[in-house]
Amino acid sequence: MSRFRAKQDSAGGHDSFLDIVTNIVGILIILVMVIGARVQFLTVKAVDSPTPEVLDLVTEIERLEDAIVSSESELVSLDEEAKQLVATVTDAGNARIHLATAVSAATREVAVRKQALDARQVQAAEAATQRQRLKAEIERCTLEAEGIAHAPQTTEELLAYPTPIGRTVTGDEMHFRIAGGRIAYIPLTELFEEAKARTQRHGGSLAAMQTRVETVGPVQDFFLDYVVEVQVNRSAGQVMVRSREWVARPAQRDCGELLSYALARQSRFRTVLAGVTPATTVTLWCYPDSFEQYRAIREELHRLGIAAACRPLPEGAPIGGSAEGSKSVAQ
Repeated sequence: MSRFRAKQDSAGGHDSFLDIVTNIVGILIILVMVIGARVQFLTVKAVDSPTPEVLDLVTEIERLEDAIVSSESELVSLDEEAKQLVATVTDAGNARIHLATAVSAATREVAVRKQALDARQVQAAEAATQRQRLKAEIERCTLEAEGIAHAPQTTEELLAYPTPIGRTVTGDEMHFRIAGGRIAYIPLTELFEEAKARTQRHGGSLAAMQTRVETVGPVQDFFLDYVVEVQVNRSAGQVMVRSREWVARPAQRDCGELLSYALARQSRFRTVLAGVTPATTVTLWCYPDSFEQYRAIREELHRLGIAAACRPLPEGAPIGGSAEGSKSVAQ
């Protein structure tokens, strides 16, 4: 009994809820229809008679549309100005390039002209220096000319030599070496005598001797190197010995006397000259570094009346002779 009541109460509760929902939905539909009608009324009414606010909005819209049109015109104008500005900038860039090229060419031209100007300035400076040097030389020569013109007259003694007619030396000959500013007596006669004596000491074996080189000395600071040539004539039973070549070499580099000592009164040179006869010729073997001393010695020999012969030698050449050589020529 209680279960049946419970089921019956539950079914009655569901029906009441559905009725309530149905009523609410109906009320909502009625409200929507009323609101829709009122909205339609308001819209029609607004179209028929706009309010001041709507008019203000329409006016503002029209003003904005005019502003948009004006802005579009301004944008077109700005676009044209931008294009003109781009063209102007392009022209300015081209002009800048042309200007840079012209400046570079002008710079090169200036550099070339500067180099030419510098060269002319250098030439002008050299010419000025040369002019000053020539001017100083002219002044010096002028002063020397004036000094010579006002200098007291002096008399100088000139040494005159006879006409240089050469003659071959056939008599006695005395030899001197002039080198390094020194003059030294070459005792050739004494050296040949010693060589002869040495050859005679080997006379027993002359037939067995061959051509060879011998040396004697030193005699008065000189050695004699000579080639002994032996010729045997077996048919005639004769042996001939002769000195084919000879070289006189000093025992030391600086042998002899300086010119100032040689021309002194008690010098060795004066002592050797004391034994000179009128038939004796003095031969002077002279090296390139002593031509000045040679001239002084020649003048002294000329003053003493002694015939002199000169044998100039190149630097380093030995003093020597041979059986096929030439004789000295005296003047």
